[in-house]
Amino acid sequence: MADEDVTTLWGMASDHSNSTHPSPHADPLLRGIADHERCGFDSRESLNEWFDGWTNALAGCNFNVWEYEVPEWAARVGRYGQVVFDSHEAVEISRHEFTPEQMALFA
Repeated sequence: MADEDVTTLWGMASDHSNSTHPSPHADPLLRGIADHERCGFDSRESLNEWFDGWTNALAGCNFNVWEYEVPEWAARVGRYGQVVFDSHEAVEISRHEFTPEQMALFA
């Protein structure tokens, strides 16, 4: 990652280490994360909500999104939508550039 990308994203660290964006160790529903596990989300909407305010920065820094099929028994869902899953049980479905999506304001 380029130095300017690190500078751009530095503020995201503090935005994502609080009571609504806990680490897997701080979320009592996740109960931590093992070496063979990865973090993710159960939907694109959950990903956008988690990174709200940072989606343009992530896209500008050329982040990618991987989509996996994971058995329900191999995943745990946290209090705020973050998912921890067993990477040995995950099957990659797709990989693409992170692109910001307009969140629906009206249903």
